[in-house]
Parts: sequence; C-alpha cells; structure tokens
Amino acid sequence: MPSARPTQVLVLTPDTVGPEMAGPGIRSYELARVLAPQCAVTLASPYPVRREVPGAITATFRDPGELRVLVSRADVVVAMASLLHEHRWIRDATGASGRPPALVADAYDPVLFEVLEMSAESGVDTAVAAPEALARMTTPLELADLVLCASTRQRHLLLGMMAALGRVNPATYSADPTFERFVAVVPFGLPTDPPGDGGRRPLRAPEGPFGSDDFVLLWGGGLYEWLDPVTLVEAVAQIDDPKVKAYLLAGRHPTPAVAASPMAARTRRRAEQLGLTDGPEPRVVFGHHWVPYDERAAWLLDADASVSLHRPGLEATFAFRTRLLDALWARLPVICADGDALAELVHRQGLGAVVAPSDPAAVAEAIVTLREPRCYAAARLALGSIAPFYAWDRVAQPLVEFCRNPALAPDRTHTGSSVEAGAWDTARRAGEAARRWGRAAARRGRARLDELRHRPRDQM
Repeated sequence: MPSARPTQVLVLTPDTVGPEMAGPGIRSYELARVLAPQCAVTLASPYPVRREVPGAITATFRDPGELRVLVSRADVVVAMASLLHEHRWIRDATGASGRPPALVADAYDPVLFEVLEMSAESGVDTAVAAPEALARMTTPLELADLVLCASTRQRHLLLGMMAALGRVNPATYSADPTFERFVAVVPFGLPTDPPGDGGRRPLRAPEGPFGSDDFVLLWGGGLYEWLDPVTLVEAVAQIDDPKVKAYLLAGRHPTPAVAASPMAARTRRRAEQLGLTDGPEPRVVFGHHWVPYDERAAWLLDADASVSLHRPGLEATFAFRTRLLDALWARLPVICADGDALAELVHRQGLGAVVAPSDPAAVAEAIVTLREPRCYAAARLALGSIAPFYAWDRVAQPLVEFCRNPALAPDRTHTGSSVEAGAWDTARRAGEAARRWGRAAARRGRARLDELRHRPRDQM
C-alpha cells in the first residue's frame, strides 16, 4: 500500500534570505529547515533567495501571480503576519488538495508598538502609520488556523486580540478550551551545535579595533528607533576605565525595502559629542556592514558581554529580543534593560545584569560589577545550561506537529451549527470594525498633516 504523500508546506517571508539576514529572514529560514525532514518544504521570498535550505526548495515571487502558483501547490502556508495582511486572498485560494491551504500566521513581531515608539526624527507620522501597523497585526489573526508567537506575554496579547475579533467563539473553544491548538509559543531559536569562530578575531587585534585586554561590549542587533543605544554610549562615558569599550553593529538592513534608521546617526552623534570615537584607541566603534549569518559566532566569541537596551513602554513589554539569544548560544553574559521577557530570564537565571531603562548610571554600574571575576564567572556558568532549551528543533515542535496533520480552524469552514455561523459573522464584523477605525484614523492623520502644512509659520 503506497505511503501518504508528505505535507506540502510553503514558508513565506517578506525579508531577504541569504548570507546577510535580519530577524524575519532568519526565522523563516530556520523554520523551513526544521520542517524539511518531515514535510515537502518551499521557502519563498519577494527577493532572490541566496541561501539553500537543506532538504527544501527555494523560490522567488515577484508579483501576486507567481505567489498564487506557489500557494496552489501547498497544503499549509506559513507566513509572516505582514504577508497575510497584504495577500488576504490566500485564505480562499485553492491549495494542493483542491481545498484552501491551512494558514499559519507568524505573529512574533508586534509591529504596532514598534511604530508607536517612532520619534519625530524618524520621519514617520505615527497618526498615519499606527492604524496600518494595527491592521498588519489584526488581519492575520482573522485568517489563520494557527498563530505563532515568541513568548507567553505575546500569547496573552494575541488571545485578547483574537477574542475581540470573534475568533474565541463556541466553535474554536469547543475544539480546544486551552487554545494551544490555535495560538502556539514558538520562540526564536538557536543552533544545536556550539558556536565556533573559525580562527577569526573580528573585534580584537590584529584584525579588529580593540586590544586583547579590552573589555568589549557588543551591541549585536540593529539600531532601531524603539531601542536605546544612546544610553550605552553615555554609560561608557561615565566609566573611568579606558579599557571598557563598545562595538555597535550599525550596518544597513539587508532587505532593500527597510529604510535606514535615524537612531544610528543619533547614536554616532552622541558618541562624538562625548569624545568616545576619537584618537588611536576609540572607546566606541560602529560597524558599517551587516555581519553575515554564518560569521556571527566569531563576533560573539570575541566580545566580553552583550548589551540590549530600550526605553520603557509597551514595545518592551511584548518584545522578544531575538539577538540576545545569540548571546546565550555563545555563553556571552548579558546586560539588558528591564521590561521584556528575556530580561526576566536573565534575572531569574543569573545570566548577567538587568537594569532600569534609560539609566546610563545604572548601566555603567552593571558593567563595572560584571567585570568582577566572580560575577563574570557565575554568569558564564549559568549560561552553559540555557542554550539547549532554545534549540530550533525543540522550540519549533508545535509548528512541526501542526504541519504533520494540518486542519482548518472550525470557525473557518463556514459550516456547522447556527452558533458557529453566528460566531464567524461576529468575527467578520469585528474585523471590519477594526479596519474602519484604521482607515478613519489614517484620514485624521493626513488631515492633521495638511493643517500643519498650511498653518502660518509663526504658529508652528
């Protein structure tokens, strides 16, 4: 008797997949890699995919027509939330089995809060951008059969949003009162193998800008508007020891559509004002290229501590600082701002130091304390037991299990009892109400901009 064919899974990312990758590209690549031994996987991006996925196919879709062809071959579509927002038609498309494919919305990035953190210097009018960001979060929740998030905090947020949209209803609740079947925690993960530097020393002599006896702080992620690298710069300035130095990765995002962040220029200006970039041995150095994914281990292993800071706010509450996981992988002690899920882990497990947001003095004190041999050794010891719990093969299991036996959500079938049909109508009405609010808010934002443009200069 012939065996059943493997599940055809299409993994969609809006980001570049290649030698240099940011968070969404990395996540899509790694999830595709984990799924490939179990399913027939295609990883697709609107940009040319320049990195092979072992056991999987890669593809590029340049327009909706090419994307429709890929969807028509799929039993399951795993997509970043923004792509499902842009291509709502996928919900009703015909998949490989002659039925709509099961939809998995990867909603690990709560983009609304990032947009709300944008400052005036970023050139983004949040009154216009925030409604669109909200729609990018809510639309996928209306469509999906499974929603992925990165932490328990995010799961609670998404469950509340789904309840408001009508997705927590008699049909879905009867199918699974825990809702684990519909909203699953799949954190960012780590490689199973330990990191190796390949003999490179990118941060220290003779290749790098620092000496072998410097205490090097690595800012390992982007310099985005919702983060606070300026506080790190100011903390370094408060420390008398000239051997304490910082390296901030500030290269241009590898995905062409992502604009350069003004935060990078703002941080450089502050470092220059404090005299930290001058002389033959600068104390703050900015990297001007994006570190290739396969080379990041050498940078991590060449540093002494990893730093991740942010301002207080909802963005921090629901954030999952993905690049901090690389620090766990490399057993690199962490200095981070309080407020997010990984800060809780750092504090609970003794992986470094957790400080109050926007407090350069507290960061400076944490750096000095972490340099003490006993504190540093304790953090390194604690880090050794954490990484295995975040291995990609382990954290992605809820997605693997779903793809082995994909199914549409009960309220997505449009069939069943009148209660179920009524719940589906409620969901559609709630979703349309949210979209109406978004459109109205965007109109108000544009009207406000027009008012400011035409106001006499002496009233500005």
